[in-house]
Amino acid sequence: MNYSFIDDPKLRDALESKRKQSNSIKSGPKLNTEINNNTKEVFNSTKTKVKKNKKFESLKAKKKVERKKEKLKAPSTKALAIATKQLSSMIRTGLPLLEALNILAESNENKTLKYVFKDASMGISRGSTFVSMLEKYPQVFNEMYLALVSAGETAGLLPDVLDREAGLLESLAKIKGQISSALAYPIAIFTLTIAVIIIMLVFVIPIFVDMYSSSGADLPGLTQLLVDASNAIKDPSFLIKVVPVLVILIIFLRRQSKTSSFINWRDKTLLKLPITKDLVTKSCLANFSRTLSALNSAGVPILESLTISKRTLGNKVFQRIADKMNTEIQAGQPIYKVLATEEPIPIMFTSMFRIGEETGELSEMVNKLADFYEDEVSTAVKSLTSILEPLMIVFVAGVVAFILVAMYLPMFNMMSTVS
Repeated sequence: MNYSFIDDPKLRDALESKRKQSNSIKSGPKLNTEINNNTKEVFNSTKTKVKKNKKFESLKAKKKVERKKEKLKAPSTKALAIATKQLSSMIRTGLPLLEALNILAESNENKTLKYVFKDASMGISRGSTFVSMLEKYPQVFNEMYLALVSAGETAGLLPDVLDREAGLLESLAKIKGQISSALAYPIAIFTLTIAVIIIMLVFVIPIFVDMYSSSGADLPGLTQLLVDASNAIKDPSFLIKVVPVLVILIIFLRRQSKTSSFINWRDKTLLKLPITKDLVTKSCLANFSRTLSALNSAGVPILESLTISKRTLGNKVFQRIADKMNTEIQAGQPIYKVLATEEPIPIMFTSMFRIGEETGELSEMVNKLADFYEDEVSTAVKSLTSILEPLMIVFVAGVVAFILVAMYLPMFNMMSTVS
């Protein structure tokens, strides 16, 4: 509004001042609204950024945990057996599962088990079940372990089941240790023999070559073979050619060894060789019997028990028999009839299964079979070791004799020529 029509300048200035003051009051809320809107936009933007950062941090932490899980190395069977036995003993004395897991995580020396049990205790404290936490680590706990824990947790018999699982793992570790000890000796002797041959070809043979070259006589074929081998090993161009070929050959053989056709051929061959037949058969039956007995005793259904027990068999022939057992049971046939038709299965094994099925005490009979075949594995390992030791001695003696004859044969020829 214009106040120019008012003659009095003081009144006109006062009215102009009031009008300006009134306009500023009216525009004040609008300004405040604009400020508030700007503040809200900044706040919402900041809130969105915070949410995005939290989401990013959550995904980052999740990926970090997943990478940590992938880096976990599977503990040895013996270490897992000891930890399981300790857990069973603590729960049996009355300690809550959560506290027992925390104690086990703090006292265990194995880094993988320490991490797993700590994570399991945290999960249980948030309301998860024990078996659901163990399922997150398939590289540590196999199906057999999970099935037993699940059955024990459901039936309220977790200490008994864990104790049975510890005994089962100890049995498996014992069998693996016996087989490893039987194979360690020949592998060590063979490796040492190869190392000695290479050392002699590189350092010893050249000395004899210098001695014989001064005589001017032709070297026998056997000696010339060693000399050529020595020259080839010391020649850098030969190594440059041979090393890539060996690497390619090793990679090819490793890939072929993982194919089903090679595995089937290997497993069938092992069951035909007199030296390995008894050991492979008895170790497979011992593992299968012990696992089946433990699962069946814990209340795991027979079909599921057979499926899990099959995975403890390291031979495709016996795995096929286990699959056939599973199929025939679903068709209503007893187990012993399937076993009776399979050539690799001993008669006693079939008879014990028949007695167990007919009397309703299958778990007890299979447990006795496991005890029997574990003892048989020990005997077979001792027999195999007693056979392999003289064979390796003959092998080493043959290699040494070959090298000695090849090195000294020119001397014998020179002596006969002189005489």
